[in-house]
Amino acid sequence: MNANPWAAPKSREIRRVLVSLDERIAQACDIEPDAGDDPHIVTLRHAEIAALRAHVYLHGQRSGTYGIFYEYPHPVPGILESEENLPLPKVLASLALHFDA
Repeated sequence: MNANPWAAPKSREIRRVLVSLDERIAQACDIEPDAGDDPHIVTLRHAEIAALRAHVYLHGQRSGTYGIFYEYPHPVPGILESEENLPLPKVLASLALHFDA
């Protein structure tokens, strides 16, 4: 990961996701440098494939859960593009799968 998750200008819940990434996932992705100033969303990109990204967000989610919107370098029909109301362990598992970590 290219940034200190504790210093990220994000909400406590988003920072919790960032600090919970295990070593494999953290090495496979970086925080998008121009991820914006919304404290309730973070954009992660693959360390080598910039177009492979995941947006983890809190907007519209039940308390204690997260949403993820996935971006792929090439659109693939039938591939899941987003997931809603995921608890933290499922977020981490989905990010590991998305970033092939």
